[in-house]
Amino acid sequence: MFVSLQFKLELKKEDKEKLINLVRKQSSAIRVAYNTLKELEKEKTKNPHTQIYQRLRQLFPELPTKYIDSAIYKAKQYPTDKPVVFGGKRLFEKLCKNHLTGKAREGPKKQWKELRQGTLISIGSKADKGNRLTRFEDLNGQLHLRITTGHREFIYAKVLREPSNSKDKWLTFMAMLMESWQTQSYFPYTVELKLRDGEVYGSVSFEIPTPEVKYTKENGVIAIDTNASPIHLAVAEVSKTGELLSYQTISLRRLLGLSQNSKDHQEWILAHQIVDLAIEKGKAIAIGNLKKLKRGMRGDGKAKLRKILHQWNAKKFLQKLKRVAMLKGVEVVEANPAYTS
Repeated sequence: MFVSLQFKLELKKEDKEKLINLVRKQSSAIRVAYNTLKELEKEKTKNPHTQIYQRLRQLFPELPTKYIDSAIYKAKQYPTDKPVVFGGKRLFEKLCKNHLTGKAREGPKKQWKELRQGTLISIGSKADKGNRLTRFEDLNGQLHLRITTGHREFIYAKVLREPSNSKDKWLTFMAMLMESWQTQSYFPYTVELKLRDGEVYGSVSFEIPTPEVKYTKENGVIAIDTNASPIHLAVAEVSKTGELLSYQTISLRRLLGLSQNSKDHQEWILAHQIVDLAIEKGKAIAIGNLKKLKRGMRGDGKAKLRKILHQWNAKKFLQKLKRVAMLKGVEVVEANPAYTS
């Protein structure tokens, strides 16, 4: 399944200026590529890509090769059998009206220029760790987009994105990223950035694999439970007949007090560790529905647990765990909390 997800970027002022300059150059390259493609189609030129590339290479020598290839890719998405107005036909026609002057003209003009000059696209590649020029990376426990602005020149933009609900595919994307970083087995993703109202927004497009479920409850489960005093995960290996085979605890104390981004990063790592354990044991994962958590069922059972769980969102962690398990073919069984203790 191929999906596209939206996000927003936060940049330092000087880095934003570098990005805007880069965006304008590639936007110009896209328009040149499109016009050249139309000319070559009229001439019925075979394999026009090479000629378009050579023209862009001459006009934009400072653009990295992958940006030029991506500009050609983007240009080919526009129809060549009818006129295309970069920046939007409706806005262009509005700006052509003589009665639109002063402040009434400034807004549409700025919007049109952003649409016309505000696109940066980089096509992904598995061989380039997912994407050579616009690559997602972890920086001090926070997700950033590393953007290549020149030869061995980069800027880092903080990615502002939170899952909207448990079905948000951003959870899947993050699970896939973490897996690729750990295993160095990468997947391609295409990143496209847009300028809008002075802010930088992006979209990432990628394919979600649909692996077969290989590890099921027929062989038993790895049961996960949350305890408060001290706060930790209890991890129990249970046979298919319900016999306890092994037991361990994983402290969550190190997660308390971390920033949300750092906490998210550590939770992804923890989710992968648990799923990898289930794979090693050949079992499914059993979790409790923490929405139904009752007083007296965990730790001291009262205010202490609720206070600690306020600092560590168990539900968000379980969403991560379920998404990682799905990608690795591990069944997740949701049980009554009473049976995960």
